[in-house]
Amino acid sequence: MDNIHDKTPRETVGRETTNRFRMQFQAAAFAALEILRGKGVDRVYCDYHDDFVVRCSVDGLIEYHFFQVKTKGRANQQWKVDEVFSLKKNKKLDTEEKLAAVRNSIAGKLFIHTIEFGGHCREVTVLSNVHFQDDVYEVRDHLACGKSNRAYIAELINKFGEIFAPGLSLSEEQLAAARSKLTLLQVSYIGETLEPFADAARNAIWKHSEIDLRKEEVDEIASSLVALVEAKSCAPIAGLTKEEIDVIAGVGLDDILQVLSISTTVYKTLLNGGDPSAVKAASILQRQLKSAGASDSMIETASRAKVSWDIWLRKGRHAFPEFDLELLLNDIDNRCKGWVLSGGALAELRIKIDEVLNSKLAEKFPTLTVELLLGGFCASIVRRAAR
Repeated sequence: MDNIHDKTPRETVGRETTNRFRMQFQAAAFAALEILRGKGVDRVYCDYHDDFVVRCSVDGLIEYHFFQVKTKGRANQQWKVDEVFSLKKNKKLDTEEKLAAVRNSIAGKLFIHTIEFGGHCREVTVLSNVHFQDDVYEVRDHLACGKSNRAYIAELINKFGEIFAPGLSLSEEQLAAARSKLTLLQVSYIGETLEPFADAARNAIWKHSEIDLRKEEVDEIASSLVALVEAKSCAPIAGLTKEEIDVIAGVGLDDILQVLSISTTVYKTLLNGGDPSAVKAASILQRQLKSAGASDSMIETASRAKVSWDIWLRKGRHAFPEFDLELLLNDIDNRCKGWVLSGGALAELRIKIDEVLNSKLAEKFPTLTVELLLGGFCASIVRRAAR
């Protein structure tokens, strides 16, 4: 009997398609991590209108960034002009079939978004795991500036409205804006394995939130992020409302926090309390207190206590001598350090709090309570982890 590997497989398209989708999911998952910054990007739609779409809120205006993910099997391959734009350098765009080919090309499908969404379309991007040939960048650049010494590019510029906005009366300014929104992006964080994505995800999480993760945590988070995007990409959306589509097909902050094992309640409590690094603080508190044996409800109580402490401390800087406050903070930090080094048991934390509350120094601060000092210890936990 012949060995199965001695025969050429009849069909390999399924395997190639699986790899392509896997890389698409990785690209969307990586884009979703920018939500952690809390500055602009607030949702990523998966396989909705395009491979994925990033939604940004800028000064109250909603803008969209559309992505086409196109991959090749070998790293030394490059994308050519005819593959990206369906343009032939020595042929004119003189038939409806040729115009339709450009309209249905990789870049063409993206340009349609620039027309349909107008000012709400912020950018359109072809994202790939391999490089683009120089001629592809040349077409992109000449389209953006609106003129070219290359006949085939000049013709595309002149017929841009006819190709992508047939029947519409758009001004030259509108067409110029549409032509200028295409970008080309080659990235190394998508691939057949999860390792490059996991490495990039760790760096992105640190960049956007300063949360440092161990390798085993990163691997689990990376796998969960890609699985999340896959689920969002495959979920049926027919007949759903706009709000339901946001949840079913879109990745939002709540989804990211869940993957990072951060309580949305804890995060929002800290954010509403004025903590500019709420994601990082929530992650640190949850990890430390969870390892100490705290329940979810106790961690939420601790987050509220930290907010109360932060408010008390801000007011205290105007009500108490600065030297006394610094001594109090130093005492809390030293006892917190001792608690963490001793194993960080929850029962021991209460003992440390009582030690501060019953000290001679605490008599100088009559408004101190157990709850406030719990918040003070939580603030110290975050400061220690952030150093």
